[in-house]
Amino acid sequence: MWFRGRTVVAMMVLTTIAACMATYAYFELPEWGFQSSSAQTGTAAPYIKDGLSQDELDKLNKALGLIENRFIDPMDREKLVDGAIQGMVESLRDPYSVYKPEVEADQFNEMLQGAFTGIGANLRVDNGSIVVEAPIRGSPAERAGLQPDDILLSINGESLHGLTLSEAVGKIRGPKGTKAKLKVQRGGAADPIELELVRDRIDLETVHSEIGSDGVGHLIINQFGEDTSVQVAEELKAMEEKGLKALVIDVRDNPGGLLQSVIDVADQFMEKGKVIVQSEYRNGKRKVDVAANGAKNDKFYPLIVLVNNGSASAAEILAGALKQSANAVIMGETTYGKGTVQVPFNDELGDRSMVKLTVYKWLLPDGTWIHEKGITPDIEVIQPEYFLASRLPRDYVLKYDTTGEAVTNLQNILAGVGFPADRTDGYFSQATKSALEQFQASESLPVTGDVNAETAQRLEEALYINLQNPVHDKQLQAALTEAREKIQVSP
Repeated sequence: MWFRGRTVVAMMVLTTIAACMATYAYFELPEWGFQSSSAQTGTAAPYIKDGLSQDELDKLNKALGLIENRFIDPMDREKLVDGAIQGMVESLRDPYSVYKPEVEADQFNEMLQGAFTGIGANLRVDNGSIVVEAPIRGSPAERAGLQPDDILLSINGESLHGLTLSEAVGKIRGPKGTKAKLKVQRGGAADPIELELVRDRIDLETVHSEIGSDGVGHLIINQFGEDTSVQVAEELKAMEEKGLKALVIDVRDNPGGLLQSVIDVADQFMEKGKVIVQSEYRNGKRKVDVAANGAKNDKFYPLIVLVNNGSASAAEILAGALKQSANAVIMGETTYGKGTVQVPFNDELGDRSMVKLTVYKWLLPDGTWIHEKGITPDIEVIQPEYFLASRLPRDYVLKYDTTGEAVTNLQNILAGVGFPADRTDGYFSQATKSALEQFQASESLPVTGDVNAETAQRLEEALYINLQNPVHDKQLQAALTEAREKIQVSP
């Protein structure tokens, strides 16, 4: 969503050098969940019961020989081996299981510990298409207008269809300050949308908070990284010292992160012994994580959890845990619906390459699996359409008596900058022209009633500035109002 009203940069795992929204497990995997385990390293050690048969090995070697000896162009043997592993992982038909060769694995691991450059979007491969799962808050992808489920058709004129995620990422990534021109297919749109992004640095800042004079706090968690629970504790302490009376926990567009991190965060809001999350392994056995510290005994303020369709995985774990085990109210939109956990295996292949595999399901405290369903909010609040506005065209002029999705987008933007038209159905009416002329006059632009490149740029800038103001964030304002009402009725 391009014009998100906050500029706090969401971060951690997946931009355009990562695979998807995910919850990652970096802790001991139980032996009854796998053939073998290695508790010392906190990862499952691979164990092949029988290994490849001689016939299977012969088949692979014959295929390798045919390619090396008969294919028209010389081939890199390392790439052939990587491709074979990639093929095995892709045959699982699980978008969250991926293989990363050494270079990509190194980049992935670096991202877990520091900043990186990119466009700031979580991606996956779906039926040969590169699909956006969520843009990162404050990132170039969000500012340019990428939305969840957008399909990336091309980058700088190069088709992305049929590429592996690794190949697509290689084309999308680039140095800070360089441009990425994306052609995007959006659901419900007849024609592709063209967006221009400028790659930028994405910093690790997973938590941010503020508190109003009324004692209502707003805690934003952008991603569940290694230090997120510590940052949450620090922010909570600071707000509590200022008289925190009710708290809005904002996990909108939070794509997930580390499972242990979200467990540690949830623990800070719950009574000791309350269930946070259940894990179900492939043999059907379950593990139950419960609150260990009983921090809730010292925190009697009401909790509101703010979610949207970009809230996934670990963000859904937190929302579900606080709803079912801490009486939190969930507000916003139905969440993404990702109920699986991945483990990245970094050392098991003998080099620096990595296989990331889905290893088990996670379930809500009551045992519900929300995969591909999401969590329905207790109170639904939908943002105005201008929160989903995209970039206006620059290669042609929008004018009176024309129609199309670009005109609908224009009408939504006009509403967002305070000059609403009479309609939002995509017909450039006389009232639309009048609203546009009023905007142009207010900005000292030539009053033409047409949208050329200059007017388009100013409309986008004005909308972005407006949505920096939390007053325009309908979901947040509804959550703050709910929190204030909770304070008034509290004993």
